Amino acid sequence: MPATQATSIAQRCEMMRLEEEGHTYATVAKRMGISFWTVRKWIRQGKRSGTEKLASCYGRPPTGPLAGFDPIVRYVCLRLKRQYPKWGAVYVVKKMGERASLRGKKLPSSTTIWRYWSSFGDRIFLKREPSRSKVSPSDKPHGVWQMDAKESMQIPGVGIVSFNQARDEFGRVTVLHRVHAEPERARKLARLTGEMVFQDCRIAFSQWGMPEAIQTDRDTIYVDSGQSPFPNRIVLWWVGLGIEHRLIPRRTPKRNGTVERSHRTLLERTLEHQAFENAAELQKQVDADWHELNHACPSKARGCQGKPPLEAHPELLRSHRPYRPEWELELFDLKRVDHYLAEFTWTRTCTSVGQLRMRKVRYSLGYAWAHQNVSVTYDPEPRQFVFTQIRSETRKGKSQPKLDPVRRKAKNLSVEDITGLAGVPEDLPTRQLMFPLFICYPKSEMVIQGA
Repeated sequence: MPATQATSIAQRCEMMRLEEEGHTYATVAKRMGISFWTVRKWIRQGKRSGTEKLASCYGRPPTGPLAGFDPIVRYVCLRLKRQYPKWGAVYVVKKMGERASLRGKKLPSSTTIWRYWSSFGDRIFLKREPSRSKVSPSDKPHGVWQMDAKESMQIPGVGIVSFNQARDEFGRVTVLHRVHAEPERARKLARLTGEMVFQDCRIAFSQWGMPEAIQTDRDTIYVDSGQSPFPNRIVLWWVGLGIEHRLIPRRTPKRNGTVERSHRTLLERTLEHQAFENAAELQKQVDADWHELNHACPSKARGCQGKPPLEAHPELLRSHRPYRPEWELELFDLKRVDHYLAEFTWTRTCTSVGQLRMRKVRYSLGYAWAHQNVSVTYDPEPRQFVFTQIRSETRKGKSQPKLDPVRRKAKNLSVEDITGLAGVPEDLPTRQLMFPLFICYPKSEMVIQGA
C-alpha cells in the first residue's frame, strides 16, 4: 500500500487479530499489502492503549491547564464553579476529593484549576481591584478580635435575622458566630442589642479565652452618637475585664476587613439559595460551616500558608487569658474603668433647664447653666463627673457670666450596673460547635489556676 494512503480502522483491527494468532509483523504486512512499519506502529498502539485508540487523532494534541486529566475531572471542576461562582479553587479541590465519581482519579492542584478557569475569562469571574489597605494586622494570637454585625437580613423560613461575628486578626479564625432572630416577624428592621453582644461575648470568651483588644466600628451599641461619644456599657465591661476597645475611623470598613470578609463567606456558603425551618437549625448550620472552615478548609489568608487556620496556628486553641462565667466578678476590675474614663473629655450643651445627658443618664446642673456649652471630665478617686463651663462671647461682644465647676456623683457605673451580674451566672447558653477550652484541655494550666 502506498505510504500516502491511510489505513482504515477495520484494517488496524485485522492487524491486531493476525498478530494475536501468532503471525509476525512481516507476515501481517506481506499478507495485507501494508508497510512493515505501519503494521508495527498500530499493533503496538493497540496493545498499549486498547482498540479504542486505533482511531487517528488529527491536529495538535490537546493543550491547556487540565489537558492531561480525565474529562470528567474537567467537567466537575467547571460545573462546580458555574454552580457556585464564589467558591475558590482551594475549596473546589476539597469538594472534588469528596465526590464518589472522582474516587481514584488524579486531581489537579488549586493553581492548575485557577489557570483553567482563567482561560474562560469573564465568562467565569470578573477581575477585582486589588486591596490598597496598608493596615498591618496583629502579630499574636488573640491579640485583636475584629467584631461586626450583619443586621436585618431576611432568611427564608426564619424571618428577620441579625448575625454577630468576630474574627481573630492574627490567625483568621472566626471565634464568634451567633444568630439572633427577630421575634416579631412583621418588623422590617432588626437591630443587635447590647444584651445580645454581652451573651455572645461570654460564649466566645468561654471557648477561646479573652483577647487583648476588640476592634469595632462606631455603632451606637459601642459608643453614643455625636462628635463627643461616651462609651456604652459593653465597652466599659470590656475595659473592666482588661480588654482594650479600638474604634476604626468613620467610613473605613477596610480597617475591619477580616470580619467583613467573614460576612461574605457566611452569605456564600450558608445563606445563598438556602431555606431553614427555624433559627435553631440556622445556628446549627452556621456552627457546622465555620467549624469546617476553621479546622478542615485550606486558607489563603496571610500566615496560613494554604493550611486550615487552626492547623496553621494551633496556639489559638490555648489562651493566656482564660474566662469562665463563674470567674467574671473576680476578673472584672472597676479601677480599670475609672482610669479609662479619666482619659476622656466630653462636650455637651445643657437644655433650657440646665440639664444634660451622659451615657443616657440625666444630670441637673441648675437653671444658671441653661444653654451653656460644657466640658465634662471624670475624677476617678471620688468617682464623680466634673462639669466646667466653656465661656464664649455673646452677640453684643460681652462675655458670659462665669460659673464655677460643678461635680456630680457618677451614676450607673457600679460593677453590677456594668456587668449586669449580682452573682454567678448560671444560664449561659453554649450553642457554638467549638468546645470550651477547659473541656478540650482539662489538664492545662488554665484550669489548674482557676480551680
